[in-house]
Amino acid sequence: MIHNVITAIAIKLDEFIKGKLSVSDDTVIVSSLVDVKGNLNQDIENKVSMFIINIEEEKIAKNANISANQGLNPPMKINVMVMFSAYFPNFNYIEALRYISLVIEFFQNNNVFDSSNTPGLGASVNKVYAELFNVSIHEINDLWGNLGANYIPSICFKFKQIVFDGDMISEDVPEVLGITKRSKSILGDVAASTATNIIQDEINDN
Repeated sequence: MIHNVITAIAIKLDEFIKGKLSVSDDTVIVSSLVDVKGNLNQDIENKVSMFIINIEEEKIAKNANISANQGLNPPMKINVMVMFSAYFPNFNYIEALRYISLVIEFFQNNNVFDSSNTPGLGASVNKVYAELFNVSIHEINDLWGNLGANYIPSICFKFKQIVFDGDMISEDVPEVLGITKRSKSILGDVAASTATNIIQDEINDN
């Protein structure tokens, strides 16, 4: 489910930036900045990269669900913190700031995502809310240190109240398998192919 949400919003953000800059090349990719060996991921050059920095349970919603569903396993609401970073080589710092500004403008205009305005979210997703997530200087230093990369212009948004319900998630599998060429471009061919293969294996096992 999270992969559906991230990819669908990435595609919409990519279309927004392309329209603003009148360009045809992809401008957004869902990818970490470095690979498992700590080497810079070359696919992120001249793009906005989206990657998750934390996943948390929505505590307020959890307490309400427990009270309303005594004796049952209530749906779980998850918040996902996603970092948007713009990497432009050759010290093209101004262009990086331009792209981050467009990310901010996009979410200022689009802070609620549902099936009517964001195709591909998944059949089990009702609404996803996006809000700016402030990261302190201390947390930023720790984060980039753990990533093994130098700081580049970036901003974090929280995607709120992604609902996990066992019955609804199982119904969402067919849509996940329909990964489009556009999704592969956002995810990268290897990541999209791996996601499809994993899901197909799970279906075959069941």
